[in-house]
Amino acid sequence: MSWTRRIRVVYQAFFLVLFLWLLARLAAGDPRDLPFTAFFHLDPLAAVGVTGAAGTLPGPLIWGVALIVLTILFGRVFCGWVCPLGTLQHLVSRLLSPRSRRESLRVNRYRRWYALKTYILVALLVGAAAASLQTGLLDPLSLLARGLASGVWPMLPGGKPVPGGWLAGGLLLAVLVASRFIPRLFCRAFCPLGALLGIFARFALFRIRRAGEGCSTCSLCTFACQGADEPLGEHRVAECHVCLNCTDSCKDGVIRYRFLAPAAPAPAKPDLSRRYLLGSGLGALVAAPLLQAAGGGRGAARAELIRPPGALAEPEFLQRCIKCSLCQQACPTGALHPAIGQAGVEGFWTPVLVPRRGWCEFACTRCGEVCPTGAIAELTAARKTGYDGAPPVRIGTAFVDWGRCLPWAKSTPCIVCEEMCPTSPKAIWLEEVVEPDRHGRPVRLQRPRVDPALCVGCGICEHRCPVGEMAAIRVSSVGETRDPLNRMVVSVPG
Repeated sequence: MSWTRRIRVVYQAFFLVLFLWLLARLAAGDPRDLPFTAFFHLDPLAAVGVTGAAGTLPGPLIWGVALIVLTILFGRVFCGWVCPLGTLQHLVSRLLSPRSRRESLRVNRYRRWYALKTYILVALLVGAAAASLQTGLLDPLSLLARGLASGVWPMLPGGKPVPGGWLAGGLLLAVLVASRFIPRLFCRAFCPLGALLGIFARFALFRIRRAGEGCSTCSLCTFACQGADEPLGEHRVAECHVCLNCTDSCKDGVIRYRFLAPAAPAPAKPDLSRRYLLGSGLGALVAAPLLQAAGGGRGAARAELIRPPGALAEPEFLQRCIKCSLCQQACPTGALHPAIGQAGVEGFWTPVLVPRRGWCEFACTRCGEVCPTGAIAELTAARKTGYDGAPPVRIGTAFVDWGRCLPWAKSTPCIVCEEMCPTSPKAIWLEEVVEPDRHGRPVRLQRPRVDPALCVGCGICEHRCPVGEMAAIRVSSVGETRDPLNRMVVSVPG
């Protein structure tokens, strides 16, 4: 192994461990000021997608330009040296693929259907331009974080199952297992971020050059290639991951990585079809409004759609959320989960609060702190709680189900919800009554009632309610701060 390959392996290991460590510390609730979102702020796919959907570029995502500049200088070094999902695929391929050199050479060759990633990129960006942001579904960083947060961490000791976690974990597992058959298949054929970086890599100042003189056509370079860019034949610079395996394996010394190396001739067969590109774009234009309308659409208020505190209004929220699951990881009570049906088809895998599984800590602002795109605004504790003098941020309102409440329906004393209510004064107050039981004996009861003017919808009352299965007090999204029309009573002018 040459020194260049050793350095690359060290870089790959470092960034993979860094990504996993940051995500694990986020789940552990580490209070230190760690750069949890650094990887996502460097993601140009997130930057382009959010800009197209929301019409604005969130400030932190400007760092994605740095990765584009790096790609123009050195090629797709992010894919070969940094991307944690790419490194995991590479590792799985090495561990699970004991092939002969002839077999490896056959599966490692470029295939025309690898252009699928470009069609996927076009469809995602056209959909974003139509205000339907779905880049996070296949963005490698979001895919890895979501798979770990929803599918892997819950299986560890002390973990709790996440609704739909099997799907997120299954997708990540499928990406890794596919590398058993074709090395880094997701990178080669399906990764939209790789396709985007490949566009800029065509203009790379540093690139692979093969001098024709002295080449014995031994095919060792093609055997070692990570990205199927055919270093021996029609070198495709947009497919090159800059792993430099080809330069290390070339026994003739004719393949080199050089500044301003002459570009290889264009491939004899085009990689892309205009018809397919046009079809991808038109398909996205048709699908975008269908996704927005499916499952109730954006404008329909739904009781179970409880967004994190600081979440933007639903249309703006969906135009920024990249489904990365960082807010879910950061939630200290485990209240945030990926939406399965609560937010319609377009909002699949976006975060929702499930009070029966956890509650929104009254002064906690972690979800907004780690959101990389501003879909959840960063709040201070004083702003969220209303201690700054303005009304507190509300994510919903609690309602008492009199048919299930112990003091109301069963003549059984219980004041758990009132005790748990964190607002001051408490949004849940008790109405004292004395009524006879079935034997005529008087029973003193304290029946809970909710003051909607004070309730913030944190959900701790629902979470701690002792009534099994469906709680006797439940939170609805009505009254949420982010939607002035989602009210119990809407005032009519005049």
